[in-house]
Amino acid sequence: MTAIEAIPVRTMTHGIVPETARELAVAKVRSVLGHVTRPVLSARVTLTMVARPAAAQATIDVNGRIVRAEAAGRTMRDAIELMADRLRARLRRAVRPRFALWRHRPPLPRG
Repeated sequence: MTAIEAIPVRTMTHGIVPETARELAVAKVRSVLGHVTRPVLSARVTLTMVARPAAAQATIDVNGRIVRAEAAGRTMRDAIELMADRLRARLRRAVRPRFALWRHRPPLPRG
């Protein structure tokens, strides 16, 4: 069991959400979290299927910093896929070192 598999991904649902959608959402979130190097303290996924469109939301606590991503789609699968893509991008921005932006900045002209 890896460290990411040990993190419980809590799921909440609203409306009629198939069990396969819950499993897909947990798998997608764990896949994204596999690339995070900082401690992940908690993970929660909320799936809503009351009327079209379907909605998926993830809330991740990365070492005290909350990162959220949500998406809507025509189907629950579409919403989960889009949410996972947004979560990946937001985690990439949120956990990168702040000084990394300075390294690529050209030096200021003297004089």
